[in-house]
Amino acid sequence: MRISGLIVALLVLTGCQSLSRNNDSTGEPEKVTPVVKVDRGFCLFDEPPPTFENNCDATYWVNKWIEAANQPWLDRKQTLSGLGKSYFDTLHAYILTLPNDTPYQDRLRAQLALDDIAGDFTPSAQELIKVVASTQNNQVMQLESAMVVLEQENTSRGEKLKALEKEVHNLRKKLEELLQIEATLMDKNRSTQQ
Repeated sequence: MRISGLIVALLVLTGCQSLSRNNDSTGEPEKVTPVVKVDRGFCLFDEPPPTFENNCDATYWVNKWIEAANQPWLDRKQTLSGLGKSYFDTLHAYILTLPNDTPYQDRLRAQLALDDIAGDFTPSAQELIKVVASTQNNQVMQLESAMVVLEQENTSRGEKLKALEKEVHNLRKKLEELLQIEATLMDKNRSTQQ
């Protein structure tokens, strides 16, 4: 009897599971993002802003990224301090902050500045920057942010643990004092009985 009940229950659960799968597949079709292709005539802007150099020279920007990757953070930071707010400088600053040794705040500042001008890029430039750099950069920032939160939590727990250890030490001391008082009272009680 129990076995047949178990089999019926399994059949009911299997049927419900297959129905929920069918409901998922009958919904709206998945949104598919069109893939943008990068060709030899790749440009960042259709019409570059004034004083924006190397608009259609992808190798220039890749070489800037390679240079940044091979420089220590302090050298890149010094270069960053000399850059302005132009589109060219914003993109250059972003590239300088892509290596992993860049501090979180500098990385975030450059990402936000790039996000402000990204709408002016060509669709293929927007997609290229998103796929090649921005997605990974955002993941690194999320991980760094999570690590900071975990570090703060660990520090807080460590402080609480130290406080609890101190409290345990004080309670042990009080317990020893109480045991000593009890032993003294028992000795007095024995001496008065004799």
